[in-house]
Amino acid sequence: MLVVEDANTADALGDVLAGELSAAGHVVALQRFADRHGLLADDEAVGAVRDALGAARPDAVLAVGSGVLNDVTRYATFLEGSAYVSVPSAPSMDGYASSVAAMQFDGLKVTLPAQAPLAIFADSAVLAAAPREMIVWGFGDLIGKATARFDWVLGNAASGEVFCDAVEARVLAPLTRCVDDVARLLAGDEDAVVALTTGLVESGIAMAMMGNSRPASGCEHHASHFWDLLAFRKLREHAPHGLQVGYATRFASGLQEAALAGLAEPMVLTPGAGGSDDERAWFGEQYRALGPVRDDKRAWFATYGESWPPPEPERSAAARRLADVASSFPRVRAALDVAGIPAGAGFLGVDAAMLRATFRYANRLRNRFTVLDLLESQERLDALLDEVLPGS
Repeated sequence: MLVVEDANTADALGDVLAGELSAAGHVVALQRFADRHGLLADDEAVGAVRDALGAARPDAVLAVGSGVLNDVTRYATFLEGSAYVSVPSAPSMDGYASSVAAMQFDGLKVTLPAQAPLAIFADSAVLAAAPREMIVWGFGDLIGKATARFDWVLGNAASGEVFCDAVEARVLAPLTRCVDDVARLLAGDEDAVVALTTGLVESGIAMAMMGNSRPASGCEHHASHFWDLLAFRKLREHAPHGLQVGYATRFASGLQEAALAGLAEPMVLTPGAGGSDDERAWFGEQYRALGPVRDDKRAWFATYGESWPPPEPERSAAARRLADVASSFPRVRAALDVAGIPAGAGFLGVDAAMLRATFRYANRLRNRFTVLDLLESQERLDALLDEVLPGS
C-alpha cells in the first residue's frame, strides 16, 4: 500500500491509518508532502507520487486528504494505471468521487481525465472534527452548484447540450439541505457535516456520470480559476478553492438573475474575439496559451449563436426553467451571509478592479457556455457588471 498524505492529514488521520494497515499485515509506504499550506496540483506534485509508485509498486494507493492530494493522486494513478482509494480528512471539496482532476500547469487550471476511486472511506467523527474553515470551504464548493445549475440549463437551451434530470437531482437535493442547515453545519453538527460530505460526493458522482464537470461547475468556478491564475502571477495570494467558489457564487447569481430580463435578446458578437489591451494585461503570458479556447468559442458561436433565442414554445420553456433555478438565489445568498462569505470587494485579496476583471474575462478560460458568454454576446455584460458588482 502507498499512503499519500501531507503534514496536516498525517496528523489528522494518515499516520493512524498507516499504522492500522501495517498491523493488519500490509506493507505500507508513505508519500508525505511536507507542506502544511500551499501544495499545488502541478507537475512537481504528480511527479513525486509517480516516483513513489515506481519505488513501492503497491497494490493500491490511498489518498488521505482533500482537494489537492486527491487531484494529484487520481491523476498520477491514472497515468500509471494503479488502483486508487480516497480517504477524506475534511468535507472541503467536491472531487472525492470524481473521474477528472483539476490540475494547474503554468498558472492555468485544466481539467484532465483521471482515475475515479475504487472506494471512498470517510469517518464521520474525523470529518466533524475538521477545522471550521475547511467545512466552510466545502460549503462554498457545494453552494456553487446553484449557479452551475443555471449555466447548465442555459447551455442546454442554447445548443442542445446534453442535460440529465437524474444527474441534476443528485446535486440539487444535498445542495438544498446544505443551504437549509448551514447554521448547524458551521456549528460542527455531525449529521449536518455528513450531509455536506454526502452532497460533495454526490457531486463527484454526477460529474463521473456525465463524463465532465458540467453538473458542478459554471461561471463561479471559472472565476475561481481566474483568481488562481492571478495568484500564480503574484497579483494576489492563493486562497482555498471552495472559499473562492462560494464568494464568486454570490456575484454569479446576481448576473444570472439580471440576465433573465433580456434573455430573448439575440447574440450579436463572439466573446473574446478581439482581445483588448486590458484583457491581455490581466492574463499576462498565459493569454497566448488560451488560443485554443478562443478558437473553440468562435466555432461554438458560428454554429449556435444565430439560433438564439430559440423559437416558441422552447423559448418560454427555457425562460421558465431558468427563472425556477434563479428562485433559490436569495436563500443561497442568505446562507453565504451565515457562512461569513461577504458581499463586498476586498475578500481573499480581490479588490473591486480585480472583481470586475474576473467577471469580464473569466469566460476566456473554458470553452463552456455560461451566462457570461450570453451577456457579452448580447453586449449587456459591462452594464450589468456596473449594477451587480460592489464598487463598480
